[in-house]
Formats: sequence, structure tokens, C-alpha cells
Amino acid sequence: MKKIIMISIIVVLILVIGIVSFILFNSRTATTITLDINPSIEINLTRNEKVKSIVALNEDAKEIIGDNLKGKSLDDTLNIITDNLIEKGYANEDELLEIVLYSKGNISNKKLETKLKETLEKKQISSNIITIDKISKEDEEFAKKYNVSPAKISYIKTIIQENKNFNLEDLASKPVSELKETKETGKYCDEDYTLEGDWCLKEKERISATSGEVCPRGYAEHEGKCYEEIKAIENKNYICNDGFKLVDNKCVMNEVIDAFEKCNSGDYDNGYCVRKELIGNAEEYCRLTPATDILMNHKCYGPKPTINGGCLNGDKLMNGGCVDMNSYYASDYRCKSGDLESDHKCYKTIKSSPDLYYCEGNAKLEGTKCIINRIEDPRKEMTCPNGTIPIDDGSRCLNLNKTIAKESGFICEGENSRLKGNQCIIYEMKEAKNN
Repeated sequence: MKKIIMISIIVVLILVIGIVSFILFNSRTATTITLDINPSIEINLTRNEKVKSIVALNEDAKEIIGDNLKGKSLDDTLNIITDNLIEKGYANEDELLEIVLYSKGNISNKKLETKLKETLEKKQISSNIITIDKISKEDEEFAKKYNVSPAKISYIKTIIQENKNFNLEDLASKPVSELKETKETGKYCDEDYTLEGDWCLKEKERISATSGEVCPRGYAEHEGKCYEEIKAIENKNYICNDGFKLVDNKCVMNEVIDAFEKCNSGDYDNGYCVRKELIGNAEEYCRLTPATDILMNHKCYGPKPTINGGCLNGDKLMNGGCVDMNSYYASDYRCKSGDLESDHKCYKTIKSSPDLYYCEGNAKLEGTKCIINRIEDPRKEMTCPNGTIPIDDGSRCLNLNKTIAKESGFICEGENSRLKGNQCIIYEMKEAKNN
């Protein structure tokens, strides 16, 4: 009887240990995902793709993740995050949402990218997802310093490689949309400004918008009428920015600049190596009346005539003339050729071509020029369907066959202002910085 009881206890213990082990095994973090837009979010998933924890990596992310995501499926979590992004104004139908994505663990980048893109498309949000395949220990250290994800740091490093004058501190707080524009244009703004094209914008004040006649949502004004606004069609063709050529699905440009010059001897000055060669000692002379003044001990004395073969008033007879020893001026120095230096010596200047040419960074030296190989990701060509015309950057089109009357709404009349709700945001504008 005791033996049967012992066996039963052992069986129960094995079952309990197995169940506990199974629970612990399935509750461990199996996948870590980071999403960077400007909100930077870290999602930790268990083996069955349930949220174990979710972390706001910066202040913007705190209003996006909420408090009710733990235990939810990945699909539900992506849905809730997307809804919150839309509600807080980080995503809308009119703008392309730029996202840096990284996944480590059981779920691959490709699978996660597909899930995220499908979630956004269901909510009419167009996106460009930049996937990061690998992060380093250094990326993790900088991520903690700047309160972003290691993936965003890795992406910023690719920008810095192409634009040597940028640094992490300049770019860490920028939203991904602005980082992508910086990568493509080589321009950036100070911390408090936002990059748009060639300009940096900073909010100055908000004022109430005025009532007026405007085109309804989904329509844009053209030549005084409201036309239906539609998205351009994305073709399979890749295109590059001006100056770049498409090579193996990458945009490549060879920028040519003058190489740096170095002198093995002498100093570099305006394209030449300049050195000085000693000719000899300078000539000491009396500069005022050199033909008659008497030089003695680096002093020049003016001669006076003798009277009856002698000198008056204590003047000294010297070289056939009388000299007032208390009246003199300092002698000077000159060179018959070359340049006079402070050591009373004469030098001639010798100019020669630089001894060496070199380039900085990854640039390649060709003769006296540096070839900088710049590489960008291409973008898909956008075209408008028949009967429509492109507007803005060509990503939107106006359907000229569908018009509608204006309706009552809000407008902003001041310069450098933009409508948001029933307010006009007035911006301070300055030119963007180049790399």
C-alpha cells in the first residue's frame, strides 16, 4: 500500500514539474521586436506569440502602447498600436509612414514586415518599412544613451557613413521620416526643427483659423476648382534622385572633389609647397642719407663740416667730418635679392608642386581628384492614371473628370502657416544644413 502511495506521489510530482516547466518554457521571451517611427517601441513575445512585455523607449511611445497589451496576440497588438498612432496623429491616410523594424528570435523580419504592412493597409495607411538585419553591442549602448532602439541607431549609422559631418547626437531624436529624407538629400536641421525639403520648420505659435470656402476631404484645389485626389500608382521601375544612376537596384553617384595635398618639405600654401633657402647675411645701412651718413655700432650719425680742421662743441672728428655723438638714429638692414627675415638674414622663396595627394574616408584617389562613391536606396516610380495629373512630389494625382463644390471650412491666411483642426500653426523657417 505504501509503495502504491509513493508511486502516486512521484507521478504527481512529475506531472507538476512538467506542467510548471511547460508554462515557464512558453512564457520565456522568444522574440524581441522594435518599431521606430518617432515613438520607439520594444515588444517582447513568448513562444506562442503573446505579449510578455512592451516597453516605451522614449516619451512619445508612452501614449502609444497603453497599459492593456500584456498577454495579447501579436496581431491584436499591432492593430492597437496602429490605431493609437492614427489617433495621436503619427499616421494618416495622406502621408507615407516611415518605420524602422527589427526582429530578433522566432519571428523573422520578413514575416513581421508582412504582418505590419497588412495591418497598416487595412487602415488605409501607406508605409515604407526599413528592416535592420543586425545590431551590434555599440548600437545597444548608444540606444540606451539616446532613448531609442538599437535598430534606429544602426540605421542612423548608415546615414553618417554617407554624410561624414553628421553625428548621432544630431539625428537620434529625429523621426524616421526625417532621417530618410536626410539620407536621401544630405540635409538636416537642428534639434528643435523639422526637415521638409530644403527647409527647417519650427512651430512659433498657434492662432485660430478663419472661416472660408475649402475643398472637402479627399479633394484638392487646382485652378480654382476642387478635383478628386487619388494616390499615384507605384510601378515596378526604380528611380533615383538627380545625379544618381541605378546600378544593381542601388542608386550610385560618383562625386569628384579636389584631393588634399601634402608637402614633404616646406609648408603648403595655395596649391604649392613653399620653403625658404638662406642666401646670406643682410646688408646693414643708413636709410635716411646712406651716401653721407656714418655707420658705427648699428647707429647712423649725420656728418658736419669742419672749421679750421677741427670740430666745435665737443663733436668728434670722424672720416673727415665732424659727428655729434648725441644725435643718431638706428641703422637698418636690406637684401640685394631675396626676402629679409627678422634674424637679419636673406632668404629666397622656392615654390614647388605638392609631393603627395590623398583622400579622406572611403574616397578613392585618381590623380589629383578624390572619387566619392555615394549609394542610396532607390524608390519606386510613381505614375498617374489617364485623365489625372500629378501634384506635389508626384505621389498624388488629381482626377480632372471628378469635381465637387467647395464647402465651409477653415483656412490659414498667414505666411508659413499650416492648418491643423481649427487652428493655424505658424512656423519659423530657415534653410536646411548641408552635410
